[in-house]
Amino acid sequence: MNSATAFGRETKQRWLAPRRSGIGRVLILTVPAALVAAALGVLATQKSEWAIIAAAAVLVVGIVVYDPMVIVALAVPATLILMRVNGVLSVSDLVLAAATAVAVVMIRPRGLSSMQSLLWAGAAYSGASIPTLILNVYSENVIEWAHELVLVMGSMVVGFAIGRQGRTRFAIGSYIVACLVIAVWAIGKFVIVFALTGAAEEVYLPHLHKNTIGGMLSAAIVIVYARPPWLRLSPAALYWGTLIVLAGGVAASQSRQGMIAAVAGLVIISLRPRPETGRRPVLIWVTALPVLVFAFSMLETQLESGNQFNSAYQRLTWYQESVDIWLTSPIFGVGLRWWYTSRFGEGFQPPNAELEVLTSVGVVGLIAFLALFVVAIVALWRLDPAYGTVGAAVVVTRLAQAQLDLYWVAGQASLLWIVTGITFGALYRDKGLPRGPQATAFGRPLTAVGGSHLNRREEAP
Repeated sequence: MNSATAFGRETKQRWLAPRRSGIGRVLILTVPAALVAAALGVLATQKSEWAIIAAAAVLVVGIVVYDPMVIVALAVPATLILMRVNGVLSVSDLVLAAATAVAVVMIRPRGLSSMQSLLWAGAAYSGASIPTLILNVYSENVIEWAHELVLVMGSMVVGFAIGRQGRTRFAIGSYIVACLVIAVWAIGKFVIVFALTGAAEEVYLPHLHKNTIGGMLSAAIVIVYARPPWLRLSPAALYWGTLIVLAGGVAASQSRQGMIAAVAGLVIISLRPRPETGRRPVLIWVTALPVLVFAFSMLETQLESGNQFNSAYQRLTWYQESVDIWLTSPIFGVGLRWWYTSRFGEGFQPPNAELEVLTSVGVVGLIAFLALFVVAIVALWRLDPAYGTVGAAVVVTRLAQAQLDLYWVAGQASLLWIVTGITFGALYRDKGLPRGPQATAFGRPLTAVGGSHLNRREEAP
């Protein structure tokens, strides 16, 4: 009788325990959710913007709890979202900042020694910018310094985490898909306007300038054309169809900078044989000349028009004014984001990477800035071509575009460094780190954090 009673109690406890724990879990999830919903309801009645921000924050927290690497991977397509939150930071900046924080926690220092030369070059540029913070004291100067630190070094770490954790195909694939949407939208708008007016007008989309469209799509073209191992586009119809649509988007935008940038990146890819075939791509040598002729003919038309207010003449004016501003402080510059101040009359951001950096951080900063690109290109070029070529091509693409356009722009100024980090992270994941000089960017053997050589493949967690 006693044993039967004990068995009954044990059975009752066994059946009731899951229910009790289940009820507890429901309460744990329901009560905070109800409180959050109530808070959002109150915010919505007071100020809708805060309700949207709070809801987005709750969503981000939920995603991070479920899978932190999702936030890191979303930093790549987020580079296309340039809308500003409360007029301060863009969506791409916010996502990149969150992704950087998560990436630092997720990857720790594992494998980062493989791109230590790039990290040192990024740190050197940030260090070279410090004197202008001391000599030119205003809030925008400090904020932009921190912003650029995240855009460069934060992006490298984010990219490495994406490649190291095997999220490259999702991250880059979502970027390509989003670029296809932009390209189709641009082509559609161009066709509609041409059908209604008979004029081949430049395409502008909401929050996207024509040159921004060109820059985004040119980077996508270069990535797709490179056919990196972590972006599988098959069958061939999908590969060529993607390239044609992206190229059509650049043509519809009529962005000269985008066209020239795409050609520059494709030329870099064509300098090396494809790893899968052993042959050099030849398409670019057939298409480069017509594209460049078209781009420069548009420039010539603007210069011959005599219109002093078109984009070509406006750039020439800004170039001269940029030099004049730089001469007021040639060594250390007049400060980051100086065009947000009223010190030099009507503010403008120089439409050239070197002039933008030269005016902001002077000759010292420009040397460090150019060294950053040299180190990056050399480091990427010395990697396995299946990985390093696409990274070098994207870096050259962005630098070529920035010869005729703004460089420090949210999203576009981070994508090249994210892709750079991805190449190192993907190589670390896919092929391990063999012993020997070829394992590093500049011929030095890679070492682990403790100093031991990494000569075996480390599986991803």
